[in-house]
Amino acid sequence: MPGSSAEEPATPAQLDGPRIIQLNSERTMMRLIEGLPADVLGIEATGKVTHSDYRDVLIPRAEAMIGKGPIKMVYVIGSDVTGFELEAMWDDGMFGVKHWRDFSRVAVVTDHAWVRGAVSLFSPLFPSDVRLFAVADLPAAKTWVSRP
Repeated sequence: MPGSSAEEPATPAQLDGPRIIQLNSERTMMRLIEGLPADVLGIEATGKVTHSDYRDVLIPRAEAMIGKGPIKMVYVIGSDVTGFELEAMWDDGMFGVKHWRDFSRVAVVTDHAWVRGAVSLFSPLFPSDVRLFAVADLPAAKTWVSRP
């Protein structure tokens, strides 16, 4: 039957009920923030953060930078972030354990209460300096994380 397999998509005439259009399931929900010093990794998350975001964006860029010495990071989790896949949360935790001492300063920029709570809870356990900033204070976060 046409439209019954992944190789043969259904045409609109073959669908009953509402249509769901999936534009790109591999679209990244993280982007690099440009214009920061060479030792500062800037990441902005949007939508639902996935395992692919960590695998394809954050981890490779961070590990390339860490190869040159400790780095700093500004991580923006904007108001349009709808959540994190469980596997993405696992990736974040495992990456943090692996690179425990490779960050000298981390600015987390968010207005999400649950993220602010988690950062406040866990930041005393990290050897690096971790600070929270509101989204409106992104310029201050960039300034703070960029200083020597």
